Amino acid sequence: MQQLQMFHTSLHKSRLSEAMKRAQILAFSMLTAASLMTPAACSQSEDGSRSARRAITQSQAIAGDFLRTELSLSPETASRLDMEAYLGPSAIYALDNHSQAGFERRRLVRIELLQRLRQRPRLADSHPLTRDLAIAEAAIVDLIALEQLGYGRFDYVAQRPYAVDPYSGIWVEGPNLLAYQQSINSIDQAAAYIARLQSLSAAVEDTRRRLIADRAAGLDLPRALADETRQRLDLLTSDDPSALDLLSATFAALTLDLPDLEPAQRDQLIIVVQREVSERLRPALQDLSATLAENSDTASDQAGVWAQPKGQDLFVGILRASTGEAMNSDRLHARNLVDVATQSAAVRGLLVLPIADEVTPPAEPIEPPEDLGQHLSWFEQQVQSPDAVDPIDDMTEPEANIIRDLAPVTVWALVQDVPSFAAQADALTTYQSLWQSQPYLTWRTEGDGELPDYRTITAYAAIDEAWRLYVWQNSYQNTSLPPLDQAARASIKLMHSTLAAADTGLHLDRWSLPEATSYISENAGLSEPLARQLALRIMARPGFHTSVAAAYHRFETLAERARAVLGERFSESDFQRTLIQPGPRPLPFIETDIEAWYGARLAN
Repeated sequence: MQQLQMFHTSLHKSRLSEAMKRAQILAFSMLTAASLMTPAACSQSEDGSRSARRAITQSQAIAGDFLRTELSLSPETASRLDMEAYLGPSAIYALDNHSQAGFERRRLVRIELLQRLRQRPRLADSHPLTRDLAIAEAAIVDLIALEQLGYGRFDYVAQRPYAVDPYSGIWVEGPNLLAYQQSINSIDQAAAYIARLQSLSAAVEDTRRRLIADRAAGLDLPRALADETRQRLDLLTSDDPSALDLLSATFAALTLDLPDLEPAQRDQLIIVVQREVSERLRPALQDLSATLAENSDTASDQAGVWAQPKGQDLFVGILRASTGEAMNSDRLHARNLVDVATQSAAVRGLLVLPIADEVTPPAEPIEPPEDLGQHLSWFEQQVQSPDAVDPIDDMTEPEANIIRDLAPVTVWALVQDVPSFAAQADALTTYQSLWQSQPYLTWRTEGDGELPDYRTITAYAAIDEAWRLYVWQNSYQNTSLPPLDQAARASIKLMHSTLAAADTGLHLDRWSLPEATSYISENAGLSEPLARQLALRIMARPGFHTSVAAAYHRFETLAERARAVLGERFSESDFQRTLIQPGPRPLPFIETDIEAWYGARLAN
């Protein structure tokens, strides 16, 4: 327990007033009690014995400690989840420790936390805490296994093998956090904004040191990722007012009407922020860019993680951490290629022109282009009504917003911004909003109530994405739609499979970046610049799309099995509810839930 105790007490900030310290202790005590009382409402022991009640209390304490420890390890995560209250007022003053020492410390603290989880008291299998703590244990085991490889940035949502990449990291997530997610409603929060800003340049420098150390250890950031990161850093450090200058503009705007901040004092604080940005943060980012440029001269042209020490182990470990299940990677690439070929043929089969009138045959046969993107555009032109009016383009220039544009976005937001044709853009809009628009899909507010907060930390992003794809494919089987709209909807599954094939191609089959770019462009019907960006994102985040494909295949298998067992009693909506309602969890837990679901249906 020594590591955990030392860790939690290290959050103390000397800059807090005595009143704030007392408020922190009071808030922390109240929230700890609340977090431990939440499961108790639905956690009555079966026999009511003293030993059973003691076991429940101890398990609740472990659950609460898991939440607080993980949030303490990442104050940035606490802010993004709006859960800083669990750590007291000091949380909004701190950023994550991005140094190599911080990396090692997180690993040691998690190892000790894992020991507590494994020594938890024995509860009935039906008890909610039994399953929740088992999910937490599985997640932390997989995370520690990745951390033991000794490099990269790993958490419960995303696993990235390099200390820095073009699409995530403190270099862009720190400015984005301050510009868009840091509240300033009091003078204390204004001080917290400045404290985090002052910590940001040191965090960037820690990232630069980790990059140098990894390079010396043979952990080589591929040249393509280094060059792309450097270009984005140069854009961030430009003189554009929507870049780093936005930080001082945001501070000025949020402090304009603070009742406890005098105008003269506010002016002085704005100057402090401006100097911090210009004299420390911008130079730190420029130094990081210079280090990337130096490394790029001798960096490897190999795109996949296979070229890194223990790269194969890392890829397999990411698959396990993303799905909660060990996988054999040998056949994954072949299966992904087959999926793409099958789905591509299905999409092309929807884009067939009606048979011409035999009385007036066409002068020459009309053959669609080989390229899927051109095929889509060609079909759209062929079936377009002569009276159709082209939509009027909005000539208004979008407002420049460099920090927001550089911040991490989903693949689907990126594809939706540059659609290959209008129907696909509409389909993507529907796909993006599906999660929020269908009431029975909102797993956080279904069943017995919201999941415990500590389960929010252990999110399985790949399983989450596979859910959405499964629901999308099984909720929209309207064959009365025009062929172009059917093809647009089917192309979303095809894009998923194409990205998964590019993932295994790059990281298992040793594709080059141009090969992956060409494959994505040709099979997903996307422009080459967009396909290259997607290939770079796959380079920076290996295993994610493969994990989505693997989870989706498992859902299809479970659905097929349930249909065979239940026959006419099978309900697609109830099956989806069972998949989704208990929240993100490892595949073995999902399979157990599905088996229990159709077992109960058979019994009734």
